[in-house]
Amino acid sequence: MAKLRQTGTECPLTHSARILGTRWTMEIIYNLRKRRRFCELQDEVGGVNPTTLSQRLKLLERCGLIRRLEISMAPPHVEYELTESGCALLPILDSLTKWADQWIAEVDVFDVQ
Repeated sequence: MAKLRQTGTECPLTHSARILGTRWTMEIIYNLRKRRRFCELQDEVGGVNPTTLSQRLKLLERCGLIRRLEISMAPPHVEYELTESGCALLPILDSLTKWADQWIAEVDVFDVQ
């Protein structure tokens, strides 16, 4: 299993946040519980433009969290799925979701983009 490299004495949390804190990244991972085509993923995530989705998928692939599969069936297409390290994030994202449901008010007081 490939591990993400840390740079220098950087805290592992900082390194993780640099990847996962990027807009749309956690939503993409959360919605890749099963293999999906690009358009399916875009629909599931909702609100992400195709260019940004493409950039995030490339980042996640470089980090070893997802894999890109070229399907040669007619018509040829591409699908994405989580790797073992990507799947390892799902319980963490589930816990964050549970925490948010319990502690974050429905009003968007942070207005985070």
